[in-house]
Order: sequence, then structure tokens, then C-alpha cells
Amino acid sequence: MRAAGARRERDPGSRRRAARVAFAVGLLATWFALIVPNVTPAAPPARFPDVAAGQALIQEKGCANCHGILGPGGRQGPDLLRTARGKGAADLLADMWNHVPQMVAALLAGERLPSPTAAELRDLVGYLNFINYLGNPGDAERGGAELAQMPCLACHDLRERGKIGPALVIPGRAASPVGLVTGLWNHYPGMQAALRERDLQWFAWSGELVTDLSSYLTSLAPAGSPAPLLAPGDPQAGGRVFARLGCADCHNPSGASAWAAFLRRSNARSAAENGAALLRHLPTIGARADRAVRPLSEKDMADLLAYLSLAGAELSGGDAHAGGQVFERKQCGKCHALRGGKPGIGPDVQDMPAIGDPYEAAALMLQHARNMKTATELKQVPWPQMEPDELLDLYAFLARQPRR
Repeated sequence: MRAAGARRERDPGSRRRAARVAFAVGLLATWFALIVPNVTPAAPPARFPDVAAGQALIQEKGCANCHGILGPGGRQGPDLLRTARGKGAADLLADMWNHVPQMVAALLAGERLPSPTAAELRDLVGYLNFINYLGNPGDAERGGAELAQMPCLACHDLRERGKIGPALVIPGRAASPVGLVTGLWNHYPGMQAALRERDLQWFAWSGELVTDLSSYLTSLAPAGSPAPLLAPGDPQAGGRVFARLGCADCHNPSGASAWAAFLRRSNARSAAENGAALLRHLPTIGARADRAVRPLSEKDMADLLAYLSLAGAELSGGDAHAGGQVFERKQCGKCHALRGGKPGIGPDVQDMPAIGDPYEAAALMLQHARNMKTATELKQVPWPQMEPDELLDLYAFLARQPRR
């Protein structure tokens, strides 16, 4: 079996695929309307975005004037959904900031650069980030070829019970990535024992492998078979599953930077990719004498995957000391003076509004981006390109600066 690798982008554009994405996005309003903003012991103090509102903002803020959705835009802007693949919330915020010069140059007479509020920015990024949860559709032909290379059929048959394991195609139901991950999770102890008897290793699961196998098994199901759990899971309920499984024993919210890094990695993955990460982790869990692999329902798994994909959207973390170095390195002080410094052409930092989270910092920057673009040209300073970590560090630094 080939090692996990990055999925090659395929050109979107068929009406069927566009309809499938539109259907999935149409479920979002219902999904997020059901989320109650309470915090579980294993959950960060997250405020999940309103993805349906974020979708509407693409039109309201004029993003669609330049950017396409599943296709070319009105002007030069890239397809937003394709560029959002594999990126977390911090990456998307950095992308928006880094492309301000190109966005300003693309504006027509009378048009203004979008200036979202922090709440709008959270929802907009949440919509783009949610594309990661949907992921790419699998390739049935490739999934069949991959299955033929794996030892699965030594124990399983496609439609009948195999020598050891059940049939891979479940009568009356199509496969889904969530269902496939759930089945593998629940049957891991028996599968691992059978693999050991044959001197075989647990598989190097990837999100691509999960979606390809799921697509192949779906292609074998009878026409009209309903796929389980087409709707996304509930991330709040997923936080409770995370706690019930004891995941917080190792991935602990009190771990500050390590916890933030864990959430950001999960935030940049699709549901299938996070599912594959769970499957890769099974040998470590199973090797612990004090920890058995606890079975999960498909709903539990869908909720857990939703939590892993979206909990990181809150963007905790950031190093204030490193942020001070970013402030200096990006020459922010040429326009914005720190307390006691020589005033510049922009407002002093102590006169800026207080900043409560990275979205407020990013919104403040974007709201003044047009003026800042003019100021950098006057000062002959290059537009400050930001890495995602630099943006979070700068937020932490600015949040600590005293205000008048």
C-alpha cells in the first residue's frame, strides 16, 4: 500500500459536484443553529462561527466580484473554495492580509476594499475553513485499485461474509468516510490481532485513502442506498466525546501552546483527514495497558470529527514576545508608535481599540488596509507579508500594550 500523500487537486466544475457542495452548505444553517455555546471540560472556550452567514458575506462584501466559488471569478481572483483546501483559520487570515495589495489594485472606480467586523471575519473564515471538513470527493477507481493492493480481502469479502470479517459492502447502505472510519475504529482490536498473525503492520491511513475506499464501496452499493450521516456532526457534542474517550489526558487544554498547536493542525484537516489521523493513532492507544479502544457510534464519530475540524477556529495561542519582534521586523513602528515613542502618520498603539482576540486584530488591520497601503507607499516600505504564526504573535503583542 502506498504511503499517505497529499491529494492532487482535481478541477471542479461539474454540475453534479456543484450541486453536492451546495447541498452540503445548505445543511450548515441547521447545523450551527443547533449548537449551544456552552463549554465542556475538554473544549477550549470556542465560539463556533456561523458558516451560513459566512457564505452570505461572500456576496455582501463583494468578494464574488473577483473570486469564484467552484470556478473562475469575475476578475483575476482565485477560486476561494480551492484555495481554502488544507488551510486553517490562521492561514486564511494571513492570506487575506497578504493579498491586500492585489485586492486594492483590482478594485474598480467606486469600489471599496471589504472591511469586515471581527464577527463577520470569524463567520467568513469559518465558511472557507469548513470546506476543509467537506474535503475532496474520493476516486472510486483509485479506491478499487488501492483495496486490491491491501490485504483486506484475505479476511473480508465484498458482499458476503469473509473468512474472518464481515462483508465490506453493507446491504441497503452506501459507504461514507465517517462510517468507514467508525467501522475501522470499532474493529481495530480484532483487525490488529489478525494482522499480527500474518506478520503485517497496521495501515498508513490518509484522508485520500479513506475517501477513495469509501467512494469505491459506495459505487458497489445498490442504486439508491442512503449514505449514513451526510450532515456534519455537532462540534459541541464532539467535545464531550473527546472528553469521554480520555483524549484530554494527552491532548490537554491546559497545555497552552501544545494545545493550540494540536487544534491548529486539526483545524487545517478535512473530516476524512482527521479520521485517518485517529486511525493512525490506534496502535498507540491500543498499546496502553490502562486504555482500551472504546467503541463509538457513527454519530459520535461525526461529532468528534466536527470538533477536531472546527475547535481550532478560535485561534488561541500567540507569543507576545515574538509578536514584539514581528512589530519591529515588519516596520510597523514607522507609522504606529509604541508608548513613549515618536508619533507616526498612523495612530499610536495606545490609541488603538483594545483587542480581545485575533479576529479583532485582523479586522482592525483589514478595516484600515487601504490607508495602510497608501502609508507604506509614502514611507517606501514594502507591504508586510505575514505568516500565520506571525499574525497570532502580533495579536498577542498588541493585546498586551497599554491603552490610554
